[in-house]
Amino acid sequence: MNLPLFDDDASAEERLRDTFKAWVHHRARSNSAARGERPLRHESATVYQEMWHAFAAFCGERMLDLQSLEAPDIETFLAIRGAVDPDRKPRVLTKGADLSPRYAWRLLTLIDRVCRFHAQREGVVANTAASALLQRPEYRYANATHRDPLPEYYEDTQAERLIAYLTGPGSKDSPTDPIPWKEVRDRTAVALMLGGGLTPGDARALTVGGVYSDGGREADLPWKLSLPGNGNSPARETPLAPWAGRQLALWLSVRTRHDIKGGYVFPATLSGKPWSHTACHDACKAVLADAGMGEDSGGMYKLRHTFALRQLAEGKSDIEVAGWLGLIDLNGMARYRRIVTRQVDIV
Repeated sequence: MNLPLFDDDASAEERLRDTFKAWVHHRARSNSAARGERPLRHESATVYQEMWHAFAAFCGERMLDLQSLEAPDIETFLAIRGAVDPDRKPRVLTKGADLSPRYAWRLLTLIDRVCRFHAQREGVVANTAASALLQRPEYRYANATHRDPLPEYYEDTQAERLIAYLTGPGSKDSPTDPIPWKEVRDRTAVALMLGGGLTPGDARALTVGGVYSDGGREADLPWKLSLPGNGNSPARETPLAPWAGRQLALWLSVRTRHDIKGGYVFPATLSGKPWSHTACHDACKAVLADAGMGEDSGGMYKLRHTFALRQLAEGKSDIEVAGWLGLIDLNGMARYRRIVTRQVDIV
């Protein structure tokens, strides 16, 4: 028995969600081995649902259905989906200010398949707007290896040298002088990027309440962080490497000693003012330079990539690591898998 596609009183967005639900149900009952017909894995269905719900909301606002949808409508959605808030990280995996071609290809493929399913169920001509866009070179060859360069990361010796600097005593000017509170803050922020997979935006948004010190292997040692959602990236939790937890514990004691106000773990001032995007970037870049990592350090995301690679090499699953990184599209994990070929010690 077929599932009903819509409720007569449903909104445009709800109708599109119902169509997607019916499509997933149809795939679950399929005995086909064809890639576009076989049952979906749970993680794939979850990713597709997030993508489709965003698309359904877009269509609902514009009173679009699967018959009236046109190529320019889809292109507008792709442009919105790839938009970058200047004070936040990109909503999805991007290159520069543009939507990742592979993500766009996957989204277009999803729209095309659901449109064809809908047409078959309703006995109407299938909408081919998404199919037409898929023939464009920028999407048609989106899965080619050269379109998805490997992420930059730190080798073992580089990571060990950086950790030694981040957790070492003394200031950059004199090894015997106490470290100024801002320098401890900056080192610790970089430590959480390398030892917890945080982005600069995550570090700036992290609150004291998001630091877990109870329940870990060592008493009173931070071992897990809870991070708020950011754009289309969901709220998440991520584990901390023990060395990074110890560095965070040091910073929190410095923070308390200086009576720093507010709830942010890494504020800009003693009064608790939020750390700006530019100030955070400049401070963390200076830490890498002082650590001797060189001008070609690869940016802050090189720290995050190193965290992901070492977690995968330690045997963690794609789903686990993607969740810790806040990635919705599991396709992003394929870039890391192409690098992970041996076991390394987790940092």
